[in-house]
Amino acid sequence: MSLGLVLLWPLQRAQADSPLTSTDLATAYQEMPEVQLAQRTKAAKGQVLKFLLSDAPTDQKAAVINALGWNFKGQRNGYRFLAGLAQAQGLALQEIQLHHLRPTDRFALGYLLAMDDYFELSSLSKTATEDLWKASPLQLISQAAYALPDDFTVQFVRAIVQGQNDFSRSWCSIYLEPQQVLNQFPVAKRNLRSQAVTQAMQYLNRYESHCQQPAFLTNQPSVNPELNQIYKIVEFQNQIVTATQGGIVFWDPQSQTATATRAEKLCTSLMVWSNALWVGCQHRLLRFDSNNWKLYRYSPQSTESGFQLVPGPQGTLLVRHGGQLWQFDPKKDRLVAADPQLGPGHSYDLLYRRNGEQWRIDFLQALWRNQQRISLQSDAYPGSDPRSFYEDANGQLWVVDFNQGFFRFNDQTQTFQAMTRVAGKGSAIATDQQHTYFLHYTSGLYVQTQGQADPTFIDLSTLRYMRDLFVDQKGDIWIGGWNQLVRLRRQGNQWSRDRYRLFN
Repeated sequence: MSLGLVLLWPLQRAQADSPLTSTDLATAYQEMPEVQLAQRTKAAKGQVLKFLLSDAPTDQKAAVINALGWNFKGQRNGYRFLAGLAQAQGLALQEIQLHHLRPTDRFALGYLLAMDDYFELSSLSKTATEDLWKASPLQLISQAAYALPDDFTVQFVRAIVQGQNDFSRSWCSIYLEPQQVLNQFPVAKRNLRSQAVTQAMQYLNRYESHCQQPAFLTNQPSVNPELNQIYKIVEFQNQIVTATQGGIVFWDPQSQTATATRAEKLCTSLMVWSNALWVGCQHRLLRFDSNNWKLYRYSPQSTESGFQLVPGPQGTLLVRHGGQLWQFDPKKDRLVAADPQLGPGHSYDLLYRRNGEQWRIDFLQALWRNQQRISLQSDAYPGSDPRSFYEDANGQLWVVDFNQGFFRFNDQTQTFQAMTRVAGKGSAIATDQQHTYFLHYTSGLYVQTQGQADPTFIDLSTLRYMRDLFVDQKGDIWIGGWNQLVRLRRQGNQWSRDRYRLFN
């Protein structure tokens, strides 16, 4: 980061030059008495409050909230709105809960709170434990956006608040989030006046250039050795694709050469869904349709796992990141906030079994089966460090435990049983019709054949750290190490090895 950028951000904040304070939605609605009153009083009281509590259209409510403006010292308009809502419902303020708020109420409260404290985007209370009082403006507006997917105004304001949230970390996000909403909604389906959209984008378009920097959307061949440090493996259109520390690599199995690379940072999730390749990296979520790459999410916020792709119920696609959970809507080609019943987005791993059960891992804390908590190092689960779930083709549930290896779930006894012949540092598991493959993080692969008492061990310690294995359509086994990709092919009672490595 250059010194110029370090000095510029505080200066701009001092001038209140930010997505929330500089986007003008109110002028296009200047004829409304409520907008005029909000501009004069700057307070959600009287007729202004009555209007925000009404069934007025969301675009008019957004204009009024925008007209209320902001103040360095805060305005407490969010608090006034919630107090008015409680009174309207015959509740004491301390009695009102999140479920009392309609989606439009959550939208209004979220936007008001965002304008009240645009520096921090704070919740109503920093010490509260109740869902309503601890919810951030972005969380409230995202909930409204999930419930109102066809409401352009709600989606557009959510994008502006997201840009505000990312302001000190990424200027590209300030432009990209609202622009993606514009791309998703034809003009005829927008319920915000075109003048308001134009005035907002006149400011937001200033940040477009920050999305065109070479590091942002590059598809050039890379010579980064981190492309050999592998996290995930999939098969896509007769090629093997690896997600790595340095980006994405496409491999031709026959020639053992890389056909393409894409430079990214810390890509840990891959999925083939609806004839396209989806990639989750530390800061970006991408899709490749065989011809073009498309960016769906960009977040400068660093998380340990980045964007994680999750197979959802009934063949849906879910995405986790930073405690948020989204579902992909293929008809509208966009991500929407997932139904809260699908569970939290902050789980270390998340699995939806074919029998309808939801399983998740709270890192070093517990396993959860729907709403049932399963303690670690208990009779039900003897392990201490579960990292991932795996459900095989027969519906058998497995847990990979980094400390104690692998556990198989017994649906009759409702307990997990350890695979005692494969102990310690579990990394990944895969199955085919005759075999179960257990990958040890540092030593190699254990192959358990049906009817065989002890597994066969294949030493792969030269790969250093192994994080994934994959069985392709031909039955070949692919192992992702920290310095190369290896293919194992059965030849009688032996296994041949092919090495795939960039920059030998």
